[in-house]
Amino acid sequence: MGDRPVVPTLLFMQRVCGVLKHRLRRPAFCSWFLGCCVAVVLLLALSFSGNAQEPEDPEMTVLSLQKAIETAVQNSPLLKTAAEEERASQAVEQGSRAALWPRLDLNASYLKENQAIPYIPAQAIDIPAKFSDEVYAWGVFLKFPLYEGGRLVGQIKVAELERMAQGLLKEMTLQDLISNVSNTFNKCLQMEALVQAYGLSVEALRKAREDMDARFRLGRVPQVEMLRMDVQLSAEEQNLVRAQEGLRRARNALAYFMGIETSKLGSLKGGLEAKERVAAADISHLVQARPDVSALTQRLQAERARLEVTKAKRYPSIGLVSDYGNRAGTGIRDREEVWEAGVVASVNLFDGGVISSEIARQQAVVAKAEEALRAGVLRATKEIEDALSSVREAEARIGLAENAVLQAKEALRIEELRYKTGASSITDFLLAQSAFSLAEAGRLQALYDYTAAVIEFKRATGSLSAPSTQASSFNSKE
Repeated sequence: MGDRPVVPTLLFMQRVCGVLKHRLRRPAFCSWFLGCCVAVVLLLALSFSGNAQEPEDPEMTVLSLQKAIETAVQNSPLLKTAAEEERASQAVEQGSRAALWPRLDLNASYLKENQAIPYIPAQAIDIPAKFSDEVYAWGVFLKFPLYEGGRLVGQIKVAELERMAQGLLKEMTLQDLISNVSNTFNKCLQMEALVQAYGLSVEALRKAREDMDARFRLGRVPQVEMLRMDVQLSAEEQNLVRAQEGLRRARNALAYFMGIETSKLGSLKGGLEAKERVAAADISHLVQARPDVSALTQRLQAERARLEVTKAKRYPSIGLVSDYGNRAGTGIRDREEVWEAGVVASVNLFDGGVISSEIARQQAVVAKAEEALRAGVLRATKEIEDALSSVREAEARIGLAENAVLQAKEALRIEELRYKTGASSITDFLLAQSAFSLAEAGRLQALYDYTAAVIEFKRATGSLSAPSTQASSFNSKE
C-alpha cells in the first residue's frame, strides 16, 4: 500500500526540478532539491510500508488459559475496585502520619462594626488604643502537637493495619478471579469435547439410519425398529444441542470474567488433564496462610488499636501554638504588627458520658471482629477439607470413567458388527450406542470435576497465582 504513490511522486518532483532549472538557471540547487525530495519520499514510503506490513493483532484467535487469566487480570472491574480501595487506605495512612507534623494556616479577615472599637489595645499611658469601625487582620497560625495521649500514633497504627488488610483482600479477589476464569475455561473445554463426542455419535446414527432405511424398503427391517432408531437419533441430537448451548453459555461466562465481549473470543487452546496432584499438608498452617484470614487478623488488630485511640481521648492534649500577623483600621491605616506564642493544654473534665459510650461501642466492635475472625478460620478450614475431599473423590472417579469408556466402546463395536451381520437386533445396538455416549460424558465430567477440585483447593489455600508478567504490570499501575 505504501509503495504505490512513490513513483508518481518522484516523477512529479522531477518535473518540478525541471521547471526550477529552466526558470532559475541553477542546476546545482535543483539537483540538491531533487535529492532531498527523494529522501523524504523514501522515508514516507518506508513508514507506510511498515504500517502496512505490521501484523494485525490476532485478538483472541487462539486463547490459552494463561492468556485468559492475563486478560481477566487487566480488565476485571472487581480487581480494579479492590486496587482502588487499597490506594484509598494508603492515602489514609499518609494522612494519619501527616498529623504528626506542625500545621501552618494563613488567616485573613475584614470586620465592619456598628461603632469604633479598639483594634489595637493601649500599650502605655502615652500610647492610647487605636479605634476603628473597620478592622482588617491577617496572620499566620502555627500549631504543633506535643502530646496527644497516644492518639496520633494509634491512628497511624490503625491506618497501617487497614492498608495491610485491604492488600490481603485484593489478593483474595485475585484468587477468586483466577479460580472463576480457570473453572470456566475448563468448562468450555469440557463442553467442546462433549459437542465433538455427541457429533460423532449423531453422525454414526445417521449412517446407521440410512442403512436401516434401505433395508426397511426391502422388507428386512420391521417398522418398530425404524421408530426405535428415530427415537435414539432424536435423543442424541438433543444431547448435541444441549452441549452446544452449554458451550455457548460457558463462553459467555468466560468473556464476562475476562471483561471482554463474547464475539472477541476465539478458539480455545488446551485440553482437560488430570496430571496435577495435591499433596497433603497441615490444614492449620494452610488456614493461617489464606489472604482473607490474614485480612481478618489485621482487621482485629486494627479494631483493638482503634479502641486504644478512643480511650486516649480521656488524656490531656498539649500543643505548641504561635500566631503572627498584622491588624489595621479604616483604609488600612495605622497597621500594627501582632504576635503571640505559647503552650496550650486541654483535658476533658465532663462530657456527659460521650467518651464512655464511644469506648463501649468500640469494645463491641472488637468483640465482633474476634467472632468474624473465628468464623473466617472455621470457614477456611471447611473449604480446605471439602476441597481435599473433592480431589480424592474426583481422582477415584477418573479411573472408573476411563475404564467405562473403554468397555462401552468395545461393546458398541461388537453390537454394531452383530447388527450388521443380523446376529442381534437394533435394540442392542442402540443401547450400546447410548451407553458409550453416557460413558464419554461421564469421563469428561470426571476430568472437569478433578480440575475444578484442584483449582478449588488452591483457591481455598490461597496458592493460585496470576502470570508473572501481568501481575507485575498490574501492581505497577497502583
